[in-house]
Amino acid sequence: MSYPIKYSSATINDAIQTMAKQLVANQIVTDQTVFIVLLNGGVWFASHLFDALGDLPNEVYYAKCHSYDGQTRKELMWDYQPQMNITGRDVVVLDDICDSGQTATAVVRALQQSVKSVAVVTLLKRETTHINDIPLYSCITDHTDDFFVGCGLDDNGRNRMLPFIGIVAKG
Repeated sequence: MSYPIKYSSATINDAIQTMAKQLVANQIVTDQTVFIVLLNGGVWFASHLFDALGDLPNEVYYAKCHSYDGQTRKELMWDYQPQMNITGRDVVVLDDICDSGQTATAVVRALQQSVKSVAVVTLLKRETTHINDIPLYSCITDHTDDFFVGCGLDDNGRNRMLPFIGIVAKG
């Protein structure tokens, strides 16, 4: 299947490089940061962000939850929560997209009571997405209600690894 390209590989790579520099400059990411990558979508973004961060030491855990069935949003479901000791640590949650904010909010609420600080960093977010009291950083802010595929985002579980972000036809 072919998808109209919304964000090219070059645009995405530039946005990730810029975000990595900002995260380090603002001390959101340090050599003590613990990363929690949300599966499956966050893996592509995390690997590219880690490349952009260079040799900065990091501790990485993976969690799996979902709030979509195809293009339909539903209640957040946890499939896997890692066993980790992050008490008093600075945590950054990585995900592919912050759409409604439901996933990010639920994950942060689950972590907040034991960590020193927590922030969410995504590849993409909607312009209309606002999460109260949670620091949210996004490489790209989109001004549409398009459904996307590629760079971690999927079309019914497929095509996450496309090197660009394309638009999925509605319907």
